[in-house]
Amino acid sequence: MNLRRLVASVTATLVFPALAALPSCSDPACDDGGEGCPCTTGVECGRPPACTGWMCDGTCHSFNERVGFRCMMDTCPGPDKCPGVCDGAGTCIGCLQDADCKPGHTCEAGNVCSRCDDGVKNGDETDVDCGGSCPLCPGTCNVDADCPAGYCWEGLCVRCDDGIQNGDETGVDCGSLLGHCPVCTGYKCETDEQCATGICAASDVCCKVVCDGCQQCEVDGECVQIAGPIPWAGCLSGQICGLAGTCAWKDGYPCTKNEDCLHLSCVNGICD
Repeated sequence: MNLRRLVASVTATLVFPALAALPSCSDPACDDGGEGCPCTTGVECGRPPACTGWMCDGTCHSFNERVGFRCMMDTCPGPDKCPGVCDGAGTCIGCLQDADCKPGHTCEAGNVCSRCDDGVKNGDETDVDCGGSCPLCPGTCNVDADCPAGYCWEGLCVRCDDGIQNGDETGVDCGSLLGHCPVCTGYKCETDEQCATGICAASDVCCKVVCDGCQQCEVDGECVQIAGPIPWAGCLSGQICGLAGTCAWKDGYPCTKNEDCLHLSCVNGICD
């Protein structure tokens, strides 16, 4: 056998079987593209699996995407696919670092991102599966609307009927006119409804009882007698609240007894 025939024989033995193993343009296996199929662009190679891509040099060749390349995982807690990253070996995993997860979540053991239902306190949670970027923990809040039976104060839900002084209260379950709870006794008020006692005295102070005539509600919520021109006393023109705690005539007005007069002095029928 001469040299030319020897080369031809070796070529036929080694090359032709390999070529025969590659799909051809007419091979049904190449209808959707694939490894070894003929191509002019990578698009003709078909849809690659997650974390892989196609190179086309006349024939389709697969390659693994770089580490950290974004992908969609098939294995997720729910029924839908979820975002992940490529590990560089052709596999889509949950995460490689915290930055691969949603804000407030962390990359945990097993290359999975922390979740709000994984039964573990992780990420920015303030308790197991709540707080931070997860739903609020019981009794905590961001705004008043988070507290159906009270209001939000420094991240906690407080109420005006819990029997303790908390929130913006200045006393137990009561506060000032600018607070959330009913106004405490002795504090300024505008209406009866604002007061914890239901009594806003004429002196615009929440009182324990109703103060009549020449009385004024003090800071302790009790009524005391006062003298002078008191608008709410109901005195007649020429009268003001006197030392006896009742409306009395000013000097120069007619009187019948000392108690009728402001200075308790009735002389010859005239207050002196």
